[in-house]
Amino acid sequence: MTRVLLVEPDPATRDRLALALRQARFEVRSSGDAEGGLRLVAEAYPEVAIFSTERSGMELAEFCSTARTIAASGRLAVIALLPVESQSAVDIRDALLAGADDALATPTDPHALVEAVRGRERRFPNPVPTVVADAGAHAAIEAALASMHRPALLCTLELEDAAAIASVEGFEALRELDELWRTRIRALIPEQAVLFPGSRGEAIVLIPGSAAEPRGLLAALGGTGQPAVQVGANELRIRAAIGVLRIAGGEPMPPIEIALARSRHALRLARTSSQPRIHFYAEAQAEHALRDAQLATMLQRALEQGAFRLVYQPKVSILTGRMVGAEALIRWTLPTTGEAVPARRLLAIAEDAGLLDEIGSWALREACRQCAAWCLAGCELPVSVNIAASQLRRGDLEDEVRMALTESALPGRLLTVEVEEGVLHQAGDAVRLQLEAMRIAGVQVSIDDFGTGIGGFDVLRRFPIDELKVDRSVVARLPGSAEDRAMLDGALRHARMLGVDCVAEGVENPAQWAFLAERGWHAAQGWHISHPLAGDQVPAFARRDPGSLAPVTTSEA
Repeated sequence: MTRVLLVEPDPATRDRLALALRQARFEVRSSGDAEGGLRLVAEAYPEVAIFSTERSGMELAEFCSTARTIAASGRLAVIALLPVESQSAVDIRDALLAGADDALATPTDPHALVEAVRGRERRFPNPVPTVVADAGAHAAIEAALASMHRPALLCTLELEDAAAIASVEGFEALRELDELWRTRIRALIPEQAVLFPGSRGEAIVLIPGSAAEPRGLLAALGGTGQPAVQVGANELRIRAAIGVLRIAGGEPMPPIEIALARSRHALRLARTSSQPRIHFYAEAQAEHALRDAQLATMLQRALEQGAFRLVYQPKVSILTGRMVGAEALIRWTLPTTGEAVPARRLLAIAEDAGLLDEIGSWALREACRQCAAWCLAGCELPVSVNIAASQLRRGDLEDEVRMALTESALPGRLLTVEVEEGVLHQAGDAVRLQLEAMRIAGVQVSIDDFGTGIGGFDVLRRFPIDELKVDRSVVARLPGSAEDRAMLDGALRHARMLGVDCVAEGVENPAQWAFLAERGWHAAQGWHISHPLAGDQVPAFARRDPGSLAPVTTSEA
């Protein structure tokens, strides 16, 4: 599968072209500007870059030169998208002289773009078997495993804290650390092993059964017993999480896509384990891994067919009982069985499949459209939308939000973007500037899942925040221990000092409601108030008797 980078400042055009490319089975990463695109070149090693020359923040020649310098293989084809006023033969020639391999007119026909990428794809040389930086390396990995002494280990490695290092130290530091990490891997693995470098902070290592003490080797690859390294002015310790699939001798090897999916599944489990973060895939997990792969395919189809829907969790004032907003929550049922897929699992699979940004973009537009419909029905209520870390990292969230507001004719004051505490804790100035720009447009900013112990009150001081939402795991323990009560009282005190509203998530019983009311919390949401509602049910709920907080149950929950 060829990796494609799309740099297009217009969010609607970007989504339309990205969807067409994914339907053609390309792996797509996208950015709204050249700077974000160059970061993705460093992270994802694309083979083709599609660059809009209009409003991308950089000249075509500079982008071509810089991107090819950053690209690990030095092999990067660039397709330029030319604006309407620059589509003559002279303009196309100038684009090619600037370094582009091809040039297309805008507005771009998605089919023409797909064919242009395929044309570039056919010109790629065969990959080097031992150094592969793209998903098209599946065949090379499969061939290496087939010739390897069994039992063999298929290991998927992920550099820990890569996002935090990039946000604090910068992408150049991450790039340097990544190169040191790969050098260490090559030094540690035996001669018969094979390293397949992936995108920044990722790698696949094949270890033959003839290797001595494989568990000790894996621990060393994870960072155990290894010295710190110097990156710029800082000394950093390299640690990695490792998912391992053991391929036994005398048994047929599973298809390489399934083998890699199993190794990645083990990696997900390794991320949450104690040091060294190593997890061996168990055969009992085969059905789960296969189901995830199938769900990823169905998710792609659901995105193409518009099969997702949003429901809305009412947020009410604890003082008055009146509805003061609603949080948009995504729902999806399997077309084969009608089974509802839990939202957390849906989003985790979407992230692994590279679909989270598109699903997030759809949810943002749909929530704005629904909120505008409430306004037309005489029910002016703000709507909250969850924002993924990848949407923030892309660097164009401000433009995407502005486009969604414009398309729906929704005032910015009726939209709140929710960002998890852990995401903000790792974020740098670029994210803060995006949030500040959105607040200038009237959009509110909310910290989601506060109290999970990652960022704490420091996040409140570092970022422009209007609302703090305490995680349901904390609310569930109420009245809780003295420590829980002290944490909640501290959160409320800090929020009041900064003029930030406090909202409790997951309120499910009268005792929790009474505790929050006694301490003067601003608002709450949860099943004690209402289950999630379909969009057209929200106005009726908002007009209910605010003095009654009997749970509301609907088929949409």
